[in-house]
Formats: sequence, structure tokens, C-alpha cells
Amino acid sequence: MSKISFCPRCATPLTSVFDGGRDRQACPDADCGFIHFGDFSIGCSGVVLREEAGVSKALLIQRGQEPFAGTWQLPGGYVENDELLSLAVEREIEEEAGVSAKVSDVVAFRHMLGGPSSNVYMIFRLDYVAGEPRYDGVETADAGFYSLDDMATMRGVQNISRWGIEQAILTTPGSGLTLDTTGTRMPRWQVFGLAETDPAVWQQR
Repeated sequence: MSKISFCPRCATPLTSVFDGGRDRQACPDADCGFIHFGDFSIGCSGVVLREEAGVSKALLIQRGQEPFAGTWQLPGGYVENDELLSLAVEREIEEEAGVSAKVSDVVAFRHMLGGPSSNVYMIFRLDYVAGEPRYDGVETADAGFYSLDDMATMRGVQNISRWGIEQAILTTPGSGLTLDTTGTRMPRWQVFGLAETDPAVWQQR
């Protein structure tokens, strides 16, 4: 777990407390109560499918910068701490590839330890809306729609991107975790669940 020296809320030097079965850094100021549980981040990417001559093709970008310059991947990036998941992936796709798309469902996610933060990476399936792929020549070196057969002959297609595309192509649209818009929600919540879930369950909470 990463170490910090001062409380990010009140700037008091942190001490150590035993909480939840392990030692953690915590603020000694009782009015503050901050406990450091570690660094976490959420990444997101999107599988945008488009039919061309009866073949499903997925939007890919080629990285123009390190790390992994020259590799092909799904468009995506990090979710800001004041940003909802569905809006983050739609924003990243438009920024990186110039394509407008709307979230359909979550087809997969990956949890990774060992980096600078404990990272969760969400892979969404999105409905294509408009736009042709573009790239800026700096962050992205190329962009386009490609079939699984195309990817088999392309160098540097990232494994997790190919796997996410396979999940999206080989499963029914909307069969993953979908954004639930029924029932009562807390402000700025997004709840994803299986489409078969009875919305009345939420109305009891």
C-alpha cells in the first residue's frame, strides 16, 4: 500500500491505527477521522461495433505514445473522480477516436494489483451513433473499424482488447450489466445489473 505523510483533509501528520484487520495510516484528529485505505483507480474502454458488409467490426486506436506506442487497443482511459462511468467511456471514445457512441452494457472487467494503484478496468459495449474514426498523430497514431479476422493479421493488438471485443461480438447486446434507470436512486449514482433483475426490488430499498 502506498504511504502518505499528511492527512489530505486537514494536513495533520498521520499515525498508524489497527483497523479492519491490519495497520493503516490514519489522522489522529478525532474531528477528521480520515483513514488511508490505499490508492485506487478506475479505467474504462469501449467496444463500439459497426456492421460493414455483414461483418461486425470494432473500433480500435493505435497508441502514438509510450507506454506501448504502436500497439492497437480499445479507446478508453481513466475515469475522473467527479465523473460517472458511462459518461467517462463515451467521452474517451469521442476524444480519442472522434466517434460518438452510447453505452449499452458492461461486458467484462479486470482487477489488477501491483501497479501504482489498485486498478479496476471496465469494458463497455456501446451502440455506434455517428462519426468516422480519426486520430491526432500524437496520442493516437491511427484509428479504424476492424474485424476479428483483420486483427489476426495486425501486429500489436492488445490481448485484453481482443478478448473484450470477442465478449461483445459473441454475446447478445444488452445481455451484460446494463445501466438501470428504474426505481429511486441516490443523486449521482449509477447502478448496473442484469436486465432480468426485477426493478421492484430496488423500490423496496
